[in-house]
Amino acid sequence: MTTSALAQRLTDLRALRNDALTDDDLLKVEGGLREVLADLSKLGVQSTTWTNAGIFLATLLLQKGEESATKEASDLLSKRGFAYRLSVKSIMHNHTTPSDPPDRYSASWDGILPDPLLARLDATFGPSSEFWDRHDYSDGSGGKDPSPYFSYIVPISNGASTSQSTALHDIIRRIQRQASDVFPDVNECKYCEWWAHCRPHSSGHQLHFDSDDEGRGGVRNPVCSTVVNLSVDVGMGGETLVTTQTSSGRSLATKGWLCANRRNRLLAFRGDLLHGVVPGPRVASRSTDDGKSGREARERRRITFMVAFWKDICIQDKEGHGSARPFSRVAGEGWARPLSEIVRGEDDAQEDNVSKAKDSFFQVPVWEDVDVEQNKMNGVSVKEIRKYKLALPPYDEFFQYF
Repeated sequence: MTTSALAQRLTDLRALRNDALTDDDLLKVEGGLREVLADLSKLGVQSTTWTNAGIFLATLLLQKGEESATKEASDLLSKRGFAYRLSVKSIMHNHTTPSDPPDRYSASWDGILPDPLLARLDATFGPSSEFWDRHDYSDGSGGKDPSPYFSYIVPISNGASTSQSTALHDIIRRIQRQASDVFPDVNECKYCEWWAHCRPHSSGHQLHFDSDDEGRGGVRNPVCSTVVNLSVDVGMGGETLVTTQTSSGRSLATKGWLCANRRNRLLAFRGDLLHGVVPGPRVASRSTDDGKSGREARERRRITFMVAFWKDICIQDKEGHGSARPFSRVAGEGWARPLSEIVRGEDDAQEDNVSKAKDSFFQVPVWEDVDVEQNKMNGVSVKEIRKYKLALPPYDEFFQYF
């Protein structure tokens, strides 16, 4: 088999993993990946496909949590130059004991939006919404490269909703007001930046810092970042991981918290914290009473609406899609209509239904050594980096997931 044929085979295996409904489906993916790696070995090629197939297989193995599987994954990652990885506990989704982070890091609430406003977000960001096509959105799972990051800026008027409030302003106002319970500085913010994602169950989002203009010209973080979960299906997709590692700090995170997915749940965290989304469990949980067929189950997505609050941000008033574009430029487009329409304080009474989320956070370790003994020998194990406050290793030595 040629290298191009093997690259296509890897793309097909990614699609198969996205469609996986059973452990047997995943075993077929693992078998296919081993065949790809064996064929590449015969060709004597260590290409991008060799790297990607190895880390793809490593992710599936680490999610098993078995000693033999973890050892095999460590061997795959070591050969590809990784010295550290996200902890097994952070990606296995088998946590059962809730543990809330201190409010200075993160907090969550349920029932953040009244039904009319939630319906407007559903209309804008549902799986078949025009929004995704108009932005040429790709999560990278179908063989097409992931879309570049894009977001929109909305000025904030720090006051109650009025008869001239748009649905988007009302949504932002509610999120801001709730987040201010733990991050009061959001009340001093002049702008919010929003974006959205629609991703398959198995997809994750590598750990990162939210930053003005994606970090160009220096890292500038928002006061607070938030996530509203719009997924209809319980247990769909991976969980957001918020860590104690800061953009200005020089030490590895010692703790992290996974926030469990639940529709209409708001997660808020300090804007300078390292965070991301871990891949969903090996097999997605399925509702037994929704009457959906297997094919429809495969099409379920983890849908999220994010809002970051800024005291100041560089607005990129340019043509095309990209970071920090003024929402006012697109507010008249068809996909934006549910957000741009005037509302009159839609169902303010439902604000009483917002409650601090219970049993939503689970504490997990963040970083582990890929090869503990090798890192100890080199004096750069995770334990030694923390104990002796060593310089942080290069970012590309940290494996997160495919």
